[in-house]
Amino acid sequence: MIEVQSISPNASNPFGYENCDREQIHLLGHIQPHGILVAFNELDLTIAQISANTIDFFNTPASSLIGKHLSTLFPKPQIDTLVSFLAQKDLGIFNPTKITVQIEKKTYLFQGIMHRSDGLLVLELEPLSTDIDSSFSFYHLAKSAAANVRQAESFTEMSDLLVQEIRKITQYDRVMLYRFETDNSGVVIAESKDEQIESFLGLHFPAADIPELARKLYYKNWLRQIVDVNSHPVPIVPLNNPITQGPIDLSFSTLRSVSPIHIKYLQKMGVSASFSISLINAGKLWGLIACHRFSPRYIDYEARKACEFLAQVMSIEIVSRYEQELKNAQERIKIIQAKFKRNILDPHQSINDIFSQNAENLLDLVKAQGVTICLSDRISEIGTCPSQKFVSSLISWLDTKSEDVFHTNCLSHLYPEAQAVKDIASGILAISISLNHASYHIIWFRSEVVQTVNWAGDPNKLALDDEWELTPQRSFELWKETVRTKSLSWNEVEIETATELRSTLMLAALELSQQALRLEAERAQVANLAKSSFLARMSHELRTPLNAILGCTQLMNLDNSLTQSVGEYVNIINYSSEHLLCLIDDILEMSKIEAGKIILNETQFDFHLFLHNLREMMQIKAKDKNLQLIFAVHPNSPQYIKADERKLRQILLNLLGNAIKFTDKGYVLLRVSLMDKEDESSKAIIHYELEDSGIGIAPEEIDNLFEAFVQTSSGKESQTGTGLGLAISQQFAHCMGGHISVSSALNKGTIFQFDLEVEQLVEQLSDVDIKQSQILVSVQPSIEIIKETNKQDVSNSLRILLVEDITYNQIIALKFLKKLGYQADLAVNGLEVLNALEHKFYDLILMDIQMPEMDGLGATRIIRQKEKDTMAIKKVKIVAMTANTMEEDREICTLAGMDDFISKPIKIDELDALLKRYSKAL
Repeated sequence: MIEVQSISPNASNPFGYENCDREQIHLLGHIQPHGILVAFNELDLTIAQISANTIDFFNTPASSLIGKHLSTLFPKPQIDTLVSFLAQKDLGIFNPTKITVQIEKKTYLFQGIMHRSDGLLVLELEPLSTDIDSSFSFYHLAKSAAANVRQAESFTEMSDLLVQEIRKITQYDRVMLYRFETDNSGVVIAESKDEQIESFLGLHFPAADIPELARKLYYKNWLRQIVDVNSHPVPIVPLNNPITQGPIDLSFSTLRSVSPIHIKYLQKMGVSASFSISLINAGKLWGLIACHRFSPRYIDYEARKACEFLAQVMSIEIVSRYEQELKNAQERIKIIQAKFKRNILDPHQSINDIFSQNAENLLDLVKAQGVTICLSDRISEIGTCPSQKFVSSLISWLDTKSEDVFHTNCLSHLYPEAQAVKDIASGILAISISLNHASYHIIWFRSEVVQTVNWAGDPNKLALDDEWELTPQRSFELWKETVRTKSLSWNEVEIETATELRSTLMLAALELSQQALRLEAERAQVANLAKSSFLARMSHELRTPLNAILGCTQLMNLDNSLTQSVGEYVNIINYSSEHLLCLIDDILEMSKIEAGKIILNETQFDFHLFLHNLREMMQIKAKDKNLQLIFAVHPNSPQYIKADERKLRQILLNLLGNAIKFTDKGYVLLRVSLMDKEDESSKAIIHYELEDSGIGIAPEEIDNLFEAFVQTSSGKESQTGTGLGLAISQQFAHCMGGHISVSSALNKGTIFQFDLEVEQLVEQLSDVDIKQSQILVSVQPSIEIIKETNKQDVSNSLRILLVEDITYNQIIALKFLKKLGYQADLAVNGLEVLNALEHKFYDLILMDIQMPEMDGLGATRIIRQKEKDTMAIKKVKIVAMTANTMEEDREICTLAGMDDFISKPIKIDELDALLKRYSKAL
């Protein structure tokens, strides 16, 4: 149908299939007889090669022209014109050009087409036709045709219009649009033809019809014309290019001769002339427009270029429309998947029923005849499927595969047992999930391809002629391929559909897994829910008194009358309270750890000061038990580093706390050193080793030491701790790229050790960076700010309403505001807020959330609704000031209409920054 390559037999394979891609059809050394080829050297303008048909055109033997100057053929003005072209790299801009040949006072007119090949300039001469339209009319026709095709409403309509317009231009008997499939076979998807001839629409052609080299030539050269199939090819004289000593490369030649196999191919079809136009998009040969005529037909260069112009324009248009229809199909798939997901999440529907009720959609998604849904030990069938016994065996086989999406159109080649069910399951497309020791699958089945695909002749039966030369198919009638045990191949869209549907299967698997877990461990699930509820509630309850403790320590630090020793005690109280606050956050974060959602938050800090503060805090506990607490920090340890300070502190506090707790006499020793490294990067590896002389850990308990809520026997006897400390520490260490290991001997002691990579900072941190990086001195920036504020006796005009129901929190907040130079009115619940707003406008409301009579959320919603009803121009700013610090709490406050969020315990520097921001906005 389209140009193919001849196939030569060989000794090992008499049919020569592997030689299909080896014939160099661009090096055949012949041209078609309707034109002349002249190849000359650009430097001296001597003729190197020429087609042998000069005797037919000029009555001059080709051999007499070899080595002669171009002046033998062309008059001087013509040569001057050609020479002027040679300075240009792209000769295509001059094509076609009128060429005059003058021999013995006889003048011949041609249109010339030029390109360079193998060091020569190739000039192809085609006689000028007198019966063609002007170039303008052809390009006008091409543009008009493109406009007509663009008006199509669908890909199918666009394809039909395109072949119709090409047929108008070329005047051929049949024009087909041929699309390449993923396996390089092709299918005719559109056709315009004379009513009397047979149709090729819908026919499939095997990949061997257009081998790889032929496809490459179609990619290089958009156009291919065969004027007369029954004409005899003309040899090029001499056969070999004198520069390369091989046949000249005719990849870009318009006159290139035709492979003998393709000539026979066309002759069998009764075709006398053919014309092909490539469709290329995104660097890929997408398809071809193939034209057939049952009598010789020459298309002028201008008409050919008009077709090429139309193909270039429509390559983008038609492929874009095709891809758009694929996208539309994908959108339909997403809608179906969304429906599946909604139904799966509906607790009132059985998951098996959900898939069964959507049977038609599930089959249509990938055009399958049957589908089996395997949810753990439950198997459901839709359409035509193999027996459950076979499916169970197939699932066991699929479980050995690593692919999440597995597909084949010939299952029996990989799984011989499938031979018995080839009429049902020659091809499968399967998505698989393994979860909690159970497997989940959706497996689509396709039957044998018998009576499914129409091939143009049997692709497996190529007849041999008397000379043992492989020839094309003897018949071009429709033939049903009878390749056994194969199904239609799964295309890219169907595979992508299965991949996307895998997320839906995962949702179903998770839902079923959760149901199984609930059935198997209902009491454990209830306990976990209770634990989560308890932790959230306790977080609020603990933060409320901590707000007062930390508030008082901050106010005491603002008192200039404090002695140095009292100031140190206040700092220790502040540091311990901050640590307790971190512990609360860590316990709440346990759920994130289990979900694998730990976030690394690296900051710059003074590592030596960090260790000093850590020792000062733990020294109190050690002294209470008369233990030696030793920090052996190697001098080579970096002073300034960048790492997740909070997680590192939590790891060391947990390990030190446990060591002190389970050591009754002796010592607790922390060794810190910098490990040697081969490279000189800024990264440093710090080794931590914590040794104690305590009671030790039994060998059988070490394996479970880092599991959540698991305590050793000594830990249970102490009746202290939650069993979370070591689990959190190990997870934090993993997050930071390390791993905690432990060795222990009963009644002799324990050693914990781990390595962490940090970024070593060369320059000293600024004072502000150091203060901000250490909890012990975290209140200092605020102190300096407040002291400066007091000196200036600031009086701020910001009208503030403080809403707080707990007395000591009211006192702390009002004192903070006073120290910052602000005054505020007080309300103890939401009702008082609404009453206050009736008599006075406030710029800012600091709103607690949990309050009696009316909470802060309810009051905020009413305020925002009143502002909306009255179309208020100026709206009060509302900031949540609450001990509810979960992420969902922040979202709830935002949805209620609050503008900002500040968590308890309140830090005076954070409050100061917030108030300044809103003061500037006035």
